[in-house]
Amino acid sequence: MPYIGNQPADRFGSLAYQDLTGVTGSPVKRGFTLNQAVANEMELEVFVNNVRQEPTDAYTVSGTALTMTGDVETTDDFYVVFQGKAIGTVTHPSNTPIVATTGTFSGAVTGSSFTGDGSGLTNVSAGKVLQVIQTVKTDTFSTTSTSFDAITGLSAAITPAATSSKILVSAHIVVSGSNANSYGGIALYRGGSVVSGAVGASAGSKLAISTANTRVPTSATAKTLTFEFLDSPSSTSSLTYQPYMSRGAESTTLYVNQNGGEADNANHFRSISTITLIEIGA
Repeated sequence: MPYIGNQPADRFGSLAYQDLTGVTGSPVKRGFTLNQAVANEMELEVFVNNVRQEPTDAYTVSGTALTMTGDVETTDDFYVVFQGKAIGTVTHPSNTPIVATTGTFSGAVTGSSFTGDGSGLTNVSAGKVLQVIQTVKTDTFSTTSTSFDAITGLSAAITPAATSSKILVSAHIVVSGSNANSYGGIALYRGGSVVSGAVGASAGSKLAISTANTRVPTSATAKTLTFEFLDSPSSTSSLTYQPYMSRGAESTTLYVNQNGGEADNANHFRSISTITLIEIGA
């Protein structure tokens, strides 16, 4: 709209505010100095303990001089709001959200957080961690299968924020066997199917796996099998990752979170295994 004088430099405004302190005891103080002059009582709102005081009855003003007709204690919440002075700023108030239904922001937009999947943002640095999911398995598991068997209780589900996100899968699995010929391997599955690229190339009767134990020791010993894989699922649906285990051709049993022997003494153990999913914004 038209205006007279300098062009306003603000789009956001608030009223000027001043805190005051009363006086307890003698001598009684009823006169106070304002930060700015006002023309009359109607240009000033006076509050004591969040109760607005009646102009001319509870207080009078003359320029920068405020006079209360009653006592105001130091323990009272005492402040004034200047009705005749608005404070303008080009900076958006920090406690007020910006909501845009249409249009485009120009210039730099900074912030500590954004809602949405961020797929429409440009010039945003990539490679940021968007979320971390971890499952810790504390109970045991065993298998004698020569085909891949899901390690129960060791799966993690994640819903990517954008189809361009990558999922870093990290697993640490404590494995032992029932005898000295306990060979086997672990493969990474997503949604009940092996993750493409997360296992080695098939060759004859050889197992295509993500990581393997090379002859698991027996009795009171075990091995920690680890692997990492950066998956590109191209999905915003819930995805479940889980390691599967298969033993080799030897007749043996593979165990998770325990050693091959099960004697109740300090030479035998229980442990944990983990799977961690990290979504990385691409």
